[in-house]
Amino acid sequence: MTYNKVFEVFQDYLSEDKDTEVLNTSRGYLVVMWETSDGDWVTSRLAEDPEDLRDMLQERYVDFHSFQFSTEHERDPDKKEQEEIKRMGAELAAQC
Repeated sequence: MTYNKVFEVFQDYLSEDKDTEVLNTSRGYLVVMWETSDGDWVTSRLAEDPEDLRDMLQERYVDFHSFQFSTEHERDPDKKEQEEIKRMGAELAAQC
């Protein structure tokens, strides 16, 4: 697994989620989650290797799509819907 492969697999997701940004630093890639309403960062995590980056982006993918679902349907996803979102995230991660 390489960083390039992780970026290739999660490219569409990263293009869609404007609140998640991956920055290249001297110590590895930093995954930053921005607060949309005021532009301040909420949290950041350092990915020390490609596996860390893959896992972080998979987690963000699930969070993003769960939030999108809630916004579109005006309710939280039920257990089955949440499992489907997690499955889609796992399928992406498996491509790395």
